[in-house]
Amino acid sequence: MKVLGYKVMPSVEQACLSRMHSGWFSAANIAYVAERYGKLIGHSPIAYRIADRLIQRERKNGNLRRFGKGWTWKPLP
Repeated sequence: MKVLGYKVMPSVEQACLSRMHSGWFSAANIAYVAERYGKLIGHSPIAYRIADRLIQRERKNGNLRRFGKGWTWKPLP
């Protein structure tokens, strides 16, 4: 995946998805993981865009549901 000209490594994407699976999260939580694993400098707009793109993708696939001011992974039926 490419975000704002930055190639997002599969390991960064996988770390973000793992965080999504662990319970309630917000975009800021996912951006923090993207910063940490992507070695981006603090509060990078790239990290927040990565979080936004992943949340959009997973929501469109039906994997997420809104919960309060954040998101949770939808349990399997």
